[in-house]
Amino acid sequence: MTQFLRTSVLFALLLLLCLLQGSIGDTQPQETEDLPSLFIQRDITAELKFLRDLVNQQGMMLVELQKMNTAQASELSALKTEVDNLRKESAEPKGSPGITGRPKVAFSAGLGPPAEQRGPFNVETNLIYSKVLTNIGGAYNSHTGVFTAPVRGVYYIRFTSSEYGNKNNNMGVNLYKNGQHLMHLGENGVDGIAKHVSSGVTLELAAGDVVYTRLPANYVLWDGTDLRTSFSGFLIFPM
Repeated sequence: MTQFLRTSVLFALLLLLCLLQGSIGDTQPQETEDLPSLFIQRDITAELKFLRDLVNQQGMMLVELQKMNTAQASELSALKTEVDNLRKESAEPKGSPGITGRPKVAFSAGLGPPAEQRGPFNVETNLIYSKVLTNIGGAYNSHTGVFTAPVRGVYYIRFTSSEYGNKNNNMGVNLYKNGQHLMHLGENGVDGIAKHVSSGVTLELAAGDVVYTRLPANYVLWDGTDLRTSFSGFLIFPM
């Protein structure tokens, strides 16, 4: 009986030990599975934080780049303006820029001495004003009587004529631009009375345009040291 009781107790202890081991075996995998999940969750949180920080840094860098681009665009615009101004200055005739860079153009000349009558001629004849009073910019040619516009702009052109003691012909002057007749200035001169007439016109001229005067066929003019017959002009403003 005692031996049977001992055997029963021992069997019960062995059975209890087996049950405890089984219970431990059942719970161990659960703990093993929970640990990697916890580690994975922690890794994802860290990655998300890293990505957020990276995006914020990229955004700040983008703002700085935009500021730099704006500053560079402003500098480029200023340089372009300066280059354009230098090109305009280099295109102006030498010796003619004004205080503010605007060209200076002005001339005035008369037929000059000797004191005598010019004409009449059978054909229209170019008038050459050889007595030069002013020729700023050098645009008037005293050998041909032709004014050549050095720059595009608006010019004022003035011309006068005179006659004295003539009883056979009228007096007058024709104004031309690039071969085109623009104006006629004339007066009856057959009465022998001294006469003086003048006229002026505002012209828009391109660089290289020419302006000059001609004595009409069978007309006469008078001039001498007092420069009664003259040709003048100046640049009002460039365009």
